[in-house]
Amino acid sequence: MDYEMLYEFSRMLNGTTNTERNYDLYYDETNNPRTFTLTDKGFSYDESAFFILGGIGFTNEKGTKAPEIADLFAEFKLQGNMSEIKFRHIQQGAKNLGDLITKKRTIVFLDWLNSTERVFIHYNYVDNFYFSIVDIVDSLNYSELLGQGFNRELKDALFDVLTKDKEWFVRLMIDLKYPNITDINLFVTSIASRINEINPAGENFYQEYLRQILNGMKNKNLPFLEENVDGQLIDNFSQLYAQSVYSLPYSNHLFDLETKIKEILQDEPIMFGDKKLNYDWEDSKNNQMLQLSDLTVGILRYWTSFLNETPFEELNNKFRAMTVLQRQEIEKLQSVMNKSLRISSAFKIGTGSNSFERKVSFFLDYDFH
Repeated sequence: MDYEMLYEFSRMLNGTTNTERNYDLYYDETNNPRTFTLTDKGFSYDESAFFILGGIGFTNEKGTKAPEIADLFAEFKLQGNMSEIKFRHIQQGAKNLGDLITKKRTIVFLDWLNSTERVFIHYNYVDNFYFSIVDIVDSLNYSELLGQGFNRELKDALFDVLTKDKEWFVRLMIDLKYPNITDINLFVTSIASRINEINPAGENFYQEYLRQILNGMKNKNLPFLEENVDGQLIDNFSQLYAQSVYSLPYSNHLFDLETKIKEILQDEPIMFGDKKLNYDWEDSKNNQMLQLSDLTVGILRYWTSFLNETPFEELNNKFRAMTVLQRQEIEKLQSVMNKSLRISSAFKIGTGSNSFERKVSFFLDYDFH
């Protein structure tokens, strides 16, 4: 598939920087359900666990080499019979982000990530539940009346409503064969009624607007929620792999071997015009850069979980309640994330609610001193 027009549109829409440069990027993934579906009892995988594809990368500056990693692996102090490092070797039973960032090997890794301007991290995450409901808004008349920003606020409003009583909504999805809706009138009126219960006075503008356009869809079609496979929310995550590649089309991309995704992208290569972009696959056992990418996405898994579970208004108190060592180490994570975004804003790609993105921005700007 030719992604050149999509790349140009995305760059124009998001204002991404330095995407035309050449970088070496290495990838692993975490929270990988491979498919995300509805069952008779709910979701096939924890819907609050973000799928994350990402890892480490290096800038390609003339006359320089990638940073030496032999000393880094020596500092990890792995047992002699270990042929590779995995996230569990730095995790060491950590239950949350605060625990994880104070583990000795995590500290060693964060120090290394901050040791040179040439190394960065990159990531592409998706909130599976949010991704599964956005087609509702995109199917509604007048949902893009005031542009993409307005459309995203409507999606955020819907996300907020549905997460307040997710059990009710999941039951509705199952009963009506979502995303292949069998009774459109029941579907739209049920959601509109729930919005009215939450926002009876119409004080939340976006929720009220959403309620009205939902009611306006009676006896009409929901184009993105028809002729789909019952219960199939995400068939596979190949488009995230493609998105990561075409967002940086002049770079070199190496993925940890994921056989199904490899087969899909062999059948439908990521093209720019008549040129296949530069991406390949390798078993992480044979590549230490891929192993370090496993550590990276593992840390980011804890980070997204922390942000997702913490209400925005409680973030400041959460940070202030951390120990001196925790604040010191979480600032190192913040530092490498901001350094990476200064190199290229395309190193962060996310499919999540505006509410979550506001938490991300708060974290990146927070003063931990």
